[in-house]
Amino acid sequence: MKREISDCGLDRMKLYDAMIAAGMDVAGGRQWTLDPESLRFKHGVTLAELKVPYHMGGEDEACVEKAVLSLLTLLIKRYEYSGPERRDSAATRMPLQGFSPVIKDRTFRTDIFIADSVEKKTAETILLSVPNMDSAMLAVWLGHDGYGRKLIKWTGDLFDKALKDEARVGSEPTSYLLLLAVTNLILKKKELIKAFRIKGFPYEKVDLTVGLVLFTVLRCALADFFERLKATRASYYNPHTEIVLLSAIAPKPFLSIPATMMASGPNPYGISGETYEALLPYLVPFTDTRGVTKEITEFVLEHIETDHEVMAALRHQSEATRLRIAVFNYIKEVELPGAKAHEELHNILSDDRHVKSFLADPKAAAELGKALEDVKTALARDPRRLEIISGFQKFLASYKKSSFDFLKGKKEGETEGVLDVIRRAYAARFDGHVAGFVNSMRSYLADRREEYDSNTLVDEYTRGRLYRFSNDDRPVLKSLAVEAEGQLFIDMKDFSRKTLKMKEIAMVDFMKEYFYAPILQAAARYSVGSVYATEETGIRLTNMPGDAAIFSGGVSNLVALAKDIQRIIKNYRRQLIRRLPPGADVEALESVHRAFETRKDELKGRRDALMKALDRKEAGIEARLAALGEEEHRLESNYRDELEAAVKNELEAGLYIAYGTKSETAIIDAKDAGYGVAKVAIGEKINEAARGTSRNSMVRAKLEVLLENERLKRNSKTLNYAFDTYIDRIYSIKMPFELETAFEKLTATRKPVMAEAMGRIMINEFMGELKKIVNGEPFSSLRLITSTTDIYNKGQAISAEALQAYIRERRGTRHFFRKTVKSASLGDYIRETFFFPSDTLEFVFGYEVDKGVEIVEGFCRAGEVIFKGFEANTPVVIYEIMDDDGFFFKSIVKQHFKTWREEAERGEGTTL
Repeated sequence: MKREISDCGLDRMKLYDAMIAAGMDVAGGRQWTLDPESLRFKHGVTLAELKVPYHMGGEDEACVEKAVLSLLTLLIKRYEYSGPERRDSAATRMPLQGFSPVIKDRTFRTDIFIADSVEKKTAETILLSVPNMDSAMLAVWLGHDGYGRKLIKWTGDLFDKALKDEARVGSEPTSYLLLLAVTNLILKKKELIKAFRIKGFPYEKVDLTVGLVLFTVLRCALADFFERLKATRASYYNPHTEIVLLSAIAPKPFLSIPATMMASGPNPYGISGETYEALLPYLVPFTDTRGVTKEITEFVLEHIETDHEVMAALRHQSEATRLRIAVFNYIKEVELPGAKAHEELHNILSDDRHVKSFLADPKAAAELGKALEDVKTALARDPRRLEIISGFQKFLASYKKSSFDFLKGKKEGETEGVLDVIRRAYAARFDGHVAGFVNSMRSYLADRREEYDSNTLVDEYTRGRLYRFSNDDRPVLKSLAVEAEGQLFIDMKDFSRKTLKMKEIAMVDFMKEYFYAPILQAAARYSVGSVYATEETGIRLTNMPGDAAIFSGGVSNLVALAKDIQRIIKNYRRQLIRRLPPGADVEALESVHRAFETRKDELKGRRDALMKALDRKEAGIEARLAALGEEEHRLESNYRDELEAAVKNELEAGLYIAYGTKSETAIIDAKDAGYGVAKVAIGEKINEAARGTSRNSMVRAKLEVLLENERLKRNSKTLNYAFDTYIDRIYSIKMPFELETAFEKLTATRKPVMAEAMGRIMINEFMGELKKIVNGEPFSSLRLITSTTDIYNKGQAISAEALQAYIRERRGTRHFFRKTVKSASLGDYIRETFFFPSDTLEFVFGYEVDKGVEIVEGFCRAGEVIFKGFEANTPVVIYEIMDDDGFFFKSIVKQHFKTWREEAERGEGTTL
């Protein structure tokens, strides 16, 4: 990522234009003003009463303190006077114990920093806009293990955590609260410099240098952080937040004596205090305008063109700024210790008085260009630097004539230079406007570290009464109680049933090795206190009833555990198949299909022969056709039964995640009965999760019939269903209650008359209910015909409620979007490989970019179910968690995901 040097004076007005374009209230400062209603915790209802309690972590305070004191140490070692009168006095003590580096001679070269690094950009910005600093000092402070470098990383990590938290919460400006807290912390630690004195280097200079360096580091670190977020398409990146945070960082609040900033040397705006004061009467207040930079600067220029004194000051400032930037661009690439020309360039870069002297001397540019010949001679073997020197000499040659023409008032090139100065002056005024709001908001934050001891801080934080800003895994604000949580139920009955067949090893030992232990080890990674989980998102084992397991906690970690369990089950299946005695389980379904087709073809041949005999009017054919019809019916019925039996013999495991009201744990003390203390988890969502792992064999058998018919239709035996969760409606006919006694008598007496009577009653009742269905009456009004929707779950399913909770928890790190497509629109290869009973597929995708690699996950809507025992509730919408390693999911990602993602990013899809 290419990082250009940051010019604060011009960058501030670009931010101003971005705010105008976004429709922000620059004049009223609404975006920099805290709204008490949006805060998760505060004291007071109105802004006048507002107090936001917070504290910074101990290591975070230490990081800033070491950055300040190490910078002060470097200033002491560079500037403390050590002449004869100091020989008998004790040297100034070093501010940071154990830190006393050796600093090389003064230089402005920046090739000592890693190319395109944030440290190099920060160093170049400091050298151009902060007095009294040089590259040798910054090489220590921003170098490997330098405290300035650690401060940059700390800033990025801290705001990364805050933005993720803000994205999850959705309504609170958490990152802006953090910026206010960080600014307060930096200013608090900066006060430490008052305890030290540097002989020959007054406090005003120390305050100015340290303050501007800290301001620059915070601004550059935050800008670089947002650039990285945009480059990686981070889901929690918010352009509005970027503008608000970057615009809220102004230099004056970092200084105890702000008046020194534009007094005599480099500063963030690149203009002198004299120039700013001259322009100030013409600068329209931000409360009176909403125009963009181009409009307001041209408006100012139009009004000052007749003020010759101000115009002369602007022309002079324009040339001074142009000269200083050119000198810096040269000196950061070329350095020759002891060169007279370079000493002059150092002075121009560091002090306005040398700039004025240079501009006032008509011969200065020519003499400097001539002096650079000695530098060229010394660096004759360095072609790259020779080219840079020659380029700078050409600048000086052209600068000599153009600058003096410009200063005399000639119009050529005047407008843009003057407009540049006005933009820089407006940047200073803009920052003054912004600082008024930001400083006011900082006063509403109450740092409890200054009031409470460590135990009280921990107690207040645990009770959710204190924001804690720190670069660790603990949440910014602790929730008082988690009212809802996820429930994961994994059912392994098929595996335990198969394990019973193993004679050479006990079932419990085998399940312990390949099921219990691996799953518990996987779950431990997401438990409270692990690197993956906080107290709010961590999971726990609720129960392990034999061949099942129940886990409760944060949905994001339950989904991660579900994917781990999927891999564990695959390994369990491999181990079990390898150790089972030879059998026909693997080919059971195919065998059922083959037997059915063979018998079906045989009966079809017999029917064709009987139909021909009927055409020849042979006797007794009708009775034989009726008997054949009964035989065909028995074949269809047996086919379904055998399919169900074959399905039940498969090695399958169902997993389901529900979400809702947190389960309660009942503690039963049965010590008197000799059983000790038992804990029982009770919750409606645990029951839902258990029912979600159901495998209704009738649902699966119905799907198998559809799949086999499609295979025959396409003449493709390799055609498969794409998913592992099947939801379908099942119809059945039941005996009316009043006929049950008559039916029992029929089975005992076997009288044809009774059978005919019951048949007529059933036919009339059945026809009546069919008419009700035609008339649109609900199934609940029927007595004979029943309709239920059930699930066959041999994969991983998640309720829509749980999926929404998962999206909320992961919104800080992943993008989510919904995509509904026609199955016919999928790629040819996908349609040729998979069978889709439904014409429409609804997907939910989540994705993020981690270290340049795009991570994708998918969910597909399986249908709606009313589980047994939940008939009074509304249907539960269920999604399947698609197998990341599955062929269907990989095909979707390869052929369609990129297009669907780009459509969602353009706003053509449904983002979540």
